Amino acid sequence: MSLLLLDLDGVLRRFGPDSGIEDEFGLPRGTLASVAFGLAGPALVGEVSDEEWRTAVRDRLADDFGPSAARDAVAAWTRVGEVIPEALTLVRTVRQRHRVALFSNATTRLPEDLRTLGLDREVDDVVSSALIGAAKPTPEAFRRALAQLRVSADETVFCDDNAENAAGAKAVGIDGVHVPDAAALREALADRGLLDG
Repeated sequence: MSLLLLDLDGVLRRFGPDSGIEDEFGLPRGTLASVAFGLAGPALVGEVSDEEWRTAVRDRLADDFGPSAARDAVAAWTRVGEVIPEALTLVRTVRQRHRVALFSNATTRLPEDLRTLGLDREVDDVVSSALIGAAKPTPEAFRRALAQLRVSADETVFCDDNAENAAGAKAVGIDGVHVPDAAALREALADRGLLDG
């Protein structure tokens, strides 16, 4: 193994619940995620910018909840999240002996978010679906990620909190592991000897 490849959201970064934002602006719970992710496809493969995607979300919400509530709800929802400390500790341990990269289904805002969180200094490389033009779990996304990173599938361990994405990695010969939380991430890394000093 020469590369640990990690998903970002749900593995190294988390967001608080949307429910408080939805309650504040009169949106039914679950609305923000439903609308946002329903419109995210083009943004995740770089066909539209993050700003264009969020504008589309705002416009769709405005149809049902009015322009003011839509604008304010999307502004509040546009947050950077927070680093999961336990996962960052694991990354730092692995990185003492191995290369570590992120592979995120992300919009064009990813570099800015990583800088804000300080994660741009905590990994060796970053693969963004918006820049490679393909999103997990498709085989093409993993092939393009490997090509960008100049590493072979059999040299790579990939960890994601989404089981479908982990399965997508396995489909191209990567050691894909479903890690729903930091404890599972620790176990996966330990099982592969990546935490050994």
